[in-house]
Amino acid sequence: MPNKPMFPDKTRMVRNANLLLLQLAIAPVIFLVVVVLLELGGASLATDPGFVLQVLFVLILLSLAVIGITFFVQTSMSLMSGRASYDPMGRAFQVMSLGAILSEQHAVLGLILTFLSGSIFYLVGFSLVAWASLWWVRKRFKQNLASLPDA
Repeated sequence: MPNKPMFPDKTRMVRNANLLLLQLAIAPVIFLVVVVLLELGGASLATDPGFVLQVLFVLILLSLAVIGITFFVQTSMSLMSGRASYDPMGRAFQVMSLGAILSEQHAVLGLILTFLSGSIFYLVGFSLVAWASLWWVRKRFKQNLASLPDA
């Protein structure tokens, strides 16, 4: 059934969206705890600093690309415009969830770099970017909610 709405009411959709955002906001904290425990145990994959710098450069470029894609997804009116005609709440949720998952990728990139370098500072920096991106996605979601019907 392609024309069936994803959510029967706005309240349920907002609850699910807030739970998703909360889970994705907590994930970098869990990453930090895991990394601290691994670093205290001396179990890192610390490699050649030259290699780490190359990986850092590639991951920064990838992170910038993710920021661009997130910006496009959150601001594009044409993205899933067909769905907006019969399920505006479902479209708002999907746009928000895609943006939130893309935002989480920054923390994962920091986790990868932290494992390779043995330095927790990469994870902290990339996690800050992830949280800022999640905050922006949530802000855009609230703006989209304001334009949705209450039923």
